[in-house]
Amino acid sequence: MEILINVNNVQHVHHQEVRFDLSRNGITCITGKNSVGKTTLIRAIRNLVINSTFQETAAPLIFTPDSSIKYSLSWHNEEIVFKYNRFLKGIDSKQRIPESIKQMINIELPLPHGERFDHFRKLADIDEELRAKIAVGDYETPTDLIEFLHSIYESYRFAQLKSVEIKKTIYYFILKDEQERFYIREDYFSSGEYFLVNLYKQISKNKKLIVIDEIDISLDARAQTKLVERLRSLCLEFSTNIVFTTHSLALMKTLNDDELYYMEKIPNEEKTTIHLRPYNFIKSVMYGFKGYDKYILTEDKQLKHYIEYLISSSGQPTFYEYQIIYAGGGEQVVDLMERNARFNFFAASENVVTLLDGDKADKSFIEGLENILLLPFPSIEKQILQDYELENSSIPRVDSVDGGSERTRARNLVWKLTKTHQREPIPLMSYETIYKYLEKAKPEEVANLRRDIVTFLTFN
Repeated sequence: MEILINVNNVQHVHHQEVRFDLSRNGITCITGKNSVGKTTLIRAIRNLVINSTFQETAAPLIFTPDSSIKYSLSWHNEEIVFKYNRFLKGIDSKQRIPESIKQMINIELPLPHGERFDHFRKLADIDEELRAKIAVGDYETPTDLIEFLHSIYESYRFAQLKSVEIKKTIYYFILKDEQERFYIREDYFSSGEYFLVNLYKQISKNKKLIVIDEIDISLDARAQTKLVERLRSLCLEFSTNIVFTTHSLALMKTLNDDELYYMEKIPNEEKTTIHLRPYNFIKSVMYGFKGYDKYILTEDKQLKHYIEYLISSSGQPTFYEYQIIYAGGGEQVVDLMERNARFNFFAASENVVTLLDGDKADKSFIEGLENILLLPFPSIEKQILQDYELENSSIPRVDSVDGGSERTRARNLVWKLTKTHQREPIPLMSYETIYKYLEKAKPEEVANLRRDIVTFLTFN
């Protein structure tokens, strides 16, 4: 069950193709620099439900005679096409979009266009009926919503939340005094509280796709991170998908590798793409580390720690201010280095070097590239596993080494060697002990790697 959206020549977007898998039932975060086209994509999705979206929410003159948006839905036989209409000076479609499609999708735009803000006006209109229902006790306690809000805010200030149905619409209020019937209507909630109430309302309506632009606009960092945890479980419970945009590093840091997408424009191609990217990659590209002289890019936190060990154990002072950045797998690190070569968001190419695991030596993505350093072993974890499995190995024994692949087993072994707990406050091997072990096993190769790194940080 998929939706494929093609946006052509709309505002800043020349061409963009985005696919959403609605059978996934999970969360998807889209981030990217300002003006790259995130909100344009959200409007394009909303336009499928409300075909006047661009006229109501966007500036005029964002269309040209070449503008179009096309929607391909795997369960719908006909492609839905919006093309430029010279009389409207915008895009329009002559096709009838089935209500069943419209009912599947909910889109929330930020102030002043979002439904959560339009809804405020309705609350004033029904206040008299609301008072009457409260007077006779015609209301219910939305237990699931109260639990949801408690999980986000970690407080019980919504314990007296009530719901009432008026004209086939559910409204919420907090009953402050049951005797005097004093209440607080939902439009008097904070913007963040009201947003969460409305979001839960949409999820419980069994929408198949819920899209939110700037999800962090009214939530503090703690609430953002707690919300991500709850949305994952709600997506599975209600078989829904939630797509949102954000610039919040606090929120992005809590996401899984298959939940975080980066939107960017490809230079000289007039194309906007969306690809899965790890948090550290996005943090580096979007926010950068300007102000340092030299940069070392590497794969993961373990390698970053090892590089710091090699530098500190060299006994030589470094001349340049430097930053070590880990950004995911080998291909992603090399991609980050090549991007810097084009845009210099870190520094000039000669001031950036990449260190990869030794098992990347024969990979095609590093062929012909300069400033690539390789470990003298497949990886720290794999080398330890290989030596552990030798007869008469000096590496301490553990109870078991679990995992189906070499990579998993290697990581499991190193974790068991270095972990501490109440009964064993001292690990079998510290990371520094592991590094010294590797250096003893391959002294010349490690010495050469240390020399290359220190030289990079000391001389032009």
